[in-house]
Amino acid sequence: GGTGWTAPPMQPWLLGAVKSASEGFFEGRPVGTMGVGGSIPFMAMLGKRFPAAQFMITGVLGPASNAHGPDEFLHMDFVTRVTGCVAEVLAAHHARPPA
Repeated sequence: GGTGWTAPPMQPWLLGAVKSASEGFFEGRPVGTMGVGGSIPFMAMLGKRFPAAQFMITGVLGPASNAHGPDEFLHMDFVTRVTGCVAEVLAAHHARPPA
């Protein structure tokens, strides 16, 4: 196990960007969040080094993908949609006015 980590609350621009991306790439469905993966060791390191940073951590395991099993696979439609969401959030970050 690694050092635990808790993400800071999302700033309004990030929350709006992930909501818009999810609704756009997943047929109007709202964004979902889960509090898992907090033991990912480098996230605690990054959070400590960049305490004011916003993080968007994603996974690409889709329906019935059997995570970490011998027959694990990627659901390509899901991967494509998540990739589109990430691109949209990065574009929203770029479009933000300077702090």
